[in-house]
Amino acid sequence: MIQVRRGRAPDILTRHRARWLKDLQRARTPEERQRVLDRYRHEDVKDALVTLFHGKCAYCESSIRHVDYGHIEHYRPKSKYPKQAFTWSNLVLACGVCNGSEHKGDAFPLKAEGGPLVNPTTEDPERHLSFEYDPVTRLASVRGRTTRGDTTEKCFGLNRQDLRRHRSTRVKQLWFIAQRATIDPDARRLLDEAASASEEYSAFANLLRDALSKGIPLSSAPLTS
Repeated sequence: MIQVRRGRAPDILTRHRARWLKDLQRARTPEERQRVLDRYRHEDVKDALVTLFHGKCAYCESSIRHVDYGHIEHYRPKSKYPKQAFTWSNLVLACGVCNGSEHKGDAFPLKAEGGPLVNPTTEDPERHLSFEYDPVTRLASVRGRTTRGDTTEKCFGLNRQDLRRHRSTRVKQLWFIAQRATIDPDARRLLDEAASASEEYSAFANLLRDALSKGIPLSSAPLTS
């Protein structure tokens, strides 16, 4: 998870949000209410989120668009916070697993429950989450620094088996590139490109790049942000 600076709301939300909220208040049946709620699915909203998050899941940083359409995800679930159903600051792009019923779904833990969840558009995730690569086990893991970080990691399943295996394969490659980056300009360029916000798991590429800039040797000891 990396911090993402949110841009201006799509015009469709700016123009229609107030009217849609009124229509939601006037809805008399569950079916009518659901039809109104579904207006957030407008293609302009999806396009804006895909651009904002570079086609990656806001939570696990996996690329989505080459295998799936992605979800317009409500940070505060619309089932519990319907007035924020059309609020731009409440919308992110997420993969179907992070946003699925086995993970976040409609969950939104409050402070007493270890929340709220880390919001990558309003705060720096590194305040609550650390990123670790162990060159012995060759595993790239996300750990909680704080109670909120622990809750966020567990809620989204940021160390779920399939995700960690795929992520670790990518970070393992970056670790070998980083070992050459001090002597090979092409390797350094590849590492810099991997640290771009548009690339998968850039939080881990930044971990490796920061280690190089601080003179930390890429040895057999785990690296932690």
